[in-house]
Amino acid sequence: MKKLIVITLLGTSSLLFMQCNKFTTVGKSLSPTLPQTPHDYSVLMPSSVTDNSPTNNKLSNDGATLGRVLFYDTKLSVNNAVSCGSCHNQANAFADPVKHSKGFEGGLTTRNSMSIVNAANASTYFWDGRTDNLEIMVLQPVRHQVEMGMEKPDILPAKIAKIDYYKPLFEKAFGTSEVTKERISFALAQFLRSLGNYSSLADESGVANSWGSDVNNRLNAQQKQGAQIFFGKAGCTNCHSGTNFRGHNDADMANIGLDMNYTDKGMGELDASKEGVFRVPSLRNIALTAPYMHDGRFATLRDVINHYNNGVVKHKNIDIRLTDSWNPGGEVRKLNLTETEITNLIEFLKTTTDNNLVSNAKFSNPFVK
Repeated sequence: MKKLIVITLLGTSSLLFMQCNKFTTVGKSLSPTLPQTPHDYSVLMPSSVTDNSPTNNKLSNDGATLGRVLFYDTKLSVNNAVSCGSCHNQANAFADPVKHSKGFEGGLTTRNSMSIVNAANASTYFWDGRTDNLEIMVLQPVRHQVEMGMEKPDILPAKIAKIDYYKPLFEKAFGTSEVTKERISFALAQFLRSLGNYSSLADESGVANSWGSDVNNRLNAQQKQGAQIFFGKAGCTNCHSGTNFRGHNDADMANIGLDMNYTDKGMGELDASKEGVFRVPSLRNIALTAPYMHDGRFATLRDVINHYNNGVVKHKNIDIRLTDSWNPGGEVRKLNLTETEITNLIEFLKTTTDNNLVSNAKFSNPFVK
């Protein structure tokens, strides 16, 4: 009996020791591979968009370099299992190609991880728009009980400070090697702001800044016809407008008639009158960011267009832009697009893909050898 008790106590002590140290244990890991001269992370933005960088956190090459390492480092999760980049893949324009992302213990998120490209021009973040500050937003997934599990935010700086390769990175970015929660958030925000997407065919043709006109004659016949549908018959610009093909004022929210009763109520989780209201996302790189919608219900762009073509349901909160008469009591508008028109529209949407963004080494995982 005494032996059994001793074994049990030793087992319990070991378990408690492991639990207490799971937040701080670092262990052996790869160091990031970085160029001697940092990449140029400056972003040439069109005059039509506004940079939301605060005065105390302007983008710098050293700051974005640190942010890149933090973004891809699994040490930001409580058990060193996942990183920010685990749910935001460069090849998918920093979205996740699965419906729901896998968290640090294998649990799944309730919403699809949307693209974080052009965060420097956004006014709200997350599907429910609950945050309007990028510096605040970047640590919310880190603290999330399903995503990265670092629920005690004060533990993170101490954990990161124990990792040797961070000392010179913090010193270059901020002048000293001190690791703080604010500095971590600032560096992550800088890296996200560097993810600018303004070298797609839509930009080169002039379509993105000239209300659909192919001013540089870069589009083929099918893409031009798709642009005419996007800016004309389909009325896509009622919700996806401007240089970023995003909601009006970059903070647009809408109920688009996905369901009559929503399991995930979106903004309605906090305000019952806004059931089914979600953020209007940017359509840039849309061909790379499937699956679509807050719950990833649509696997293809054709599925999405078919929804707007004849699948919108008349929810009590349906956005007036999806009604014939643009009023709450109006009937749901049907686009009546033909199969050929849908195909051409898809070809136009593909012109928003920025191949440089998804292949540029400066945005890639520095831990991959």
